[in-house]
Amino acid sequence: MMLLSLLAAVQATPLLDLAPAPDADAPRVYQSASERLEEKLDELLTAPDEEAAAEIASQVRSLWRQQAGPTADLLLQRGAEAREAGDQTTAWRSYDHLRTLEPDYAEGWVVSAELAIEETDWDFALEALNQAVTLDARRYDAWALLGRALEQAQAREAAMEAYREALALYPLHPAAGPALARLERELAGRAL
Repeated sequence: MMLLSLLAAVQATPLLDLAPAPDADAPRVYQSASERLEEKLDELLTAPDEEAAAEIASQVRSLWRQQAGPTADLLLQRGAEAREAGDQTTAWRSYDHLRTLEPDYAEGWVVSAELAIEETDWDFALEALNQAVTLDARRYDAWALLGRALEQAQAREAAMEAYREALALYPLHPAAGPALARLERELAGRAL
């Protein structure tokens, strides 16, 4: 009787499919960091919602940070820790060293501009952001910050153009979209 119960239980249990997954035999394709970056930037263009876009943007920012060597990583980390602790002097020093050691590293210019904006040093922020987008025109974060700095300089048309550049790269950018809409409303109101 027990044997019949056991047999019935075994027959009622679905068999596991132990066949390899369709892609299990396919060779893994190596992607360089620049290929992954291109892929993520493409994904950002078609992100279905703000949450998905923010996750992809975070991955893009991580890939951007990996474009320089370990010394740059250390200086970025020290600068970020100093900013978090409110030690602007150490942050400036770290970012100055970073820009000196890696002048073609757009991330160094972007973080320097962020610090300049925190301290309302709009002249340096504009200079650093212009350098960042010259080095890498895909830096949507630099374009959005540039729009903000240009607004502070009362260059609304130029700010709108910078926001449009950011949105062309990251259509669901959480700051550039609302800022552009606000400026367009302001300029439309003046035109009337």
